[in-house]
Amino acid sequence: MNTTELKETLMTYSGNDFQMDESNNISELTTAMLREIGNVDPKLRDELIYSSFCQMILQDFYSIEELKAILGTCLDDKHLLYRVGKAGDDSVFTRSFSTLIIAVILHVNLQKNFLTIDDIDEVYESLLKYLDQEQDVRGLVPEKGWAHSIAHVADALDELVKQPNLLNEKLESVFTAILNKMAFNKDHYHYDEDERMVIPVVAMLERGLSESMVCEKIAATGNDIKQNFSTGGQSYFIYRANVKQYLSSLYFHLEAKEQNVEVRTSIKQAIKEINQPYYQM
Repeated sequence: MNTTELKETLMTYSGNDFQMDESNNISELTTAMLREIGNVDPKLRDELIYSSFCQMILQDFYSIEELKAILGTCLDDKHLLYRVGKAGDDSVFTRSFSTLIIAVILHVNLQKNFLTIDDIDEVYESLLKYLDQEQDVRGLVPEKGWAHSIAHVADALDELVKQPNLLNEKLESVFTAILNKMAFNKDHYHYDEDERMVIPVVAMLERGLSESMVCEKIAATGNDIKQNFSTGGQSYFIYRANVKQYLSSLYFHLEAKEQNVEVRTSIKQAIKEINQPYYQM
């Protein structure tokens, strides 16, 4: 199935209220969708492939073995890790939209529990590797639509940290990876990546993530920013702005839920430390 045939098939599928024609070969269609998951045509990639995958997965088009095969493909070096580390090229669309399919499969696993501890560990390792290495944090790309890699991986992480087969001891590593990425110093986050990345942290705190550990890491980050104020260049101020934005979003999310007072107090103190140089002017 070529790209034109794929688009026509999915347009018919979506136009028919996501009722699949029995004549369609689901295996062939899925292979084509995975191949074109990062297509730069936003209608094909976002409106058709992503939306169709969601419907097909949620409506039980796939067997358990087929879901696991799709997950394995999404995690491989031609999808989640495809050209990871590159910034500014079209490869980000493949990586970013692969994370969304991973998120949907993890969501279904919460109801069906078909992924083993080893499967979940593989997803955990792959997502943290991807989060660490992703350098393209563009949001809305002119003419090509949403890349939004950090927001999309946040969705996958949110589903990951809810998995019963993910050991609680691994939550600290997930939080550390998130905080490190939100302290990105090469580009600003402009499209609510901070709000999206707060959600998995709130889920982890509700699951039992150590508040004292979170507070320690927030304090250390705030102190690092404060100490380097006088010598900071452009990358420092990008880093500073991204961290302040993220901590503020986390604070108000927790305040809205009226929970985790200790974490909220640590955030307030960290932001005061970060802004201290200005209070003395």
